[in-house]
Amino acid sequence: MKEKDFFIDMDDKTTISHSDEEDVISEEERAYIKKKIERLMEKGIFVVYGDESDEEKTVLFDPGCRKELCKAICCSFVFALTKKEVEKGIIKWNPKRPYFIAKDDDGYCPHLDRKSLQCKIWEDRPERCRKYDCRKDQNVWIDWKGNTINKDVFKHLPK
Repeated sequence: MKEKDFFIDMDDKTTISHSDEEDVISEEERAYIKKKIERLMEKGIFVVYGDESDEEKTVLFDPGCRKELCKAICCSFVFALTKKEVEKGIIKWNPKRPYFIAKDDDGYCPHLDRKSLQCKIWEDRPERCRKYDCRKDQNVWIDWKGNTINKDVFKHLPK
């Protein structure tokens, strides 16, 4: 496999190249890279740490919208924090996977109020949380307008 300079979103199919040319990696290459990164992260050798794109806008819709159905599942997703977020020291991160968002034993973010399903650090929440729109995510909603949630959406949570 030819050496390339790529950033890969571990939870998404997005591949972003830092080169000027249009490089494309195959699904096999992507799976290989993802597996290697996961092994390195388990050993504490590899860290994903950077900045968010300013091109994405903050999602503006009711933060309490449909949480009775989805149970704030987005608050269980794993993602890397930005340099600024880590430096501010407000957002808890996982010491076993620096600098990824921390998770409690139930698989959810420690900043989620379990009763109200509201973020306890709403004004300081991570950029990823500000920009994520579950309405368009087929992993969460089969049909947003029809209130049909993906039956597999909770499978990654501890029992």
